[in-house]
Amino acid sequence: MKICVIMSTYNGEKYINQQLDSIFRNERNYEIELYVRDDGSKDRTIEYLRNYGIKHAVPIEVNEGENVGSAESFLMALRECPKAEYYAFCDQDDVWIDGKLSAAAEQIGTTNQPVLWCSDYQVTDSDLHVMISSVLKQPVQDSVRAVFYNNVPGCTMVFNWALMQELRKVNISNIRMHDIMAINVALITGKVIFDKTPYVLYRQHGNNVLGYSHKKIQIGKWIKEKLELIRNKEDYSTAEYARAVLNVFENQMNESEKKEYELITKMNSGLISRLKVLTRPYTKDKFGRTSISIRFKILLNLM
Repeated sequence: MKICVIMSTYNGEKYINQQLDSIFRNERNYEIELYVRDDGSKDRTIEYLRNYGIKHAVPIEVNEGENVGSAESFLMALRECPKAEYYAFCDQDDVWIDGKLSAAAEQIGTTNQPVLWCSDYQVTDSDLHVMISSVLKQPVQDSVRAVFYNNVPGCTMVFNWALMQELRKVNISNIRMHDIMAINVALITGKVIFDKTPYVLYRQHGNNVLGYSHKKIQIGKWIKEKLELIRNKEDYSTAEYARAVLNVFENQMNESEKKEYELITKMNSGLISRLKVLTRPYTKDKFGRTSISIRFKILLNLM
């Protein structure tokens, strides 16, 4: 059975060899293929990838592309990667702990039901010294809430071909993040399995595009980021995303889900619609950087 590891790279030469080592030593009972979409790297990332594949005689397919950002790059990779029984999202700078892929594949099994597996993870510094030994206590289990709040990073996710087929039905080009769509669609069409074992060393360093440290509240930095966001709104639209999901999966939703998705699709239409969304329980979370940012973006139509 094949597991296709999906990676988006961008100027990742500093840490990528460690991640590649951890991928290809991770599993001997499955055929592992790495599919990479490079997001316009200016360093030697592509050279490192190709040389690694030749040196270690492992299958690495590299697709060079223009810089479109992490979310769109992963979305492209998701739609272009080859067929496999299982898929795993992968970041360029983390390290996987041995046994991740076999644990995921065995727990997912050979079912035709769409299944997404995820694990706990450990936050480390740039030298892989563990700073937080366990982060994820329970993944989000509400498909509507998952549109706004996803606590499962893509680097912990493994899913089956059945879910891949459902993900490819969503007709949208700009999304907030690929991992949000993955768990969102899994919750609508199938199920999510959570393994409490930490299988990923989630490296934090000065060049992270996204990461755990981005969840911390730093007032000055937060205000600066939001002023920049007001000036330059991000490309994705949560309302458009909700409409795309509703168009495909409406018949698999219960009446309550459909009602809430319909409400979300109207977020761009005016302040009253956004205020209605803000009253819903799925847009509320405990006080913190993420909850403040989400509600701010909803109110000002920035997401």
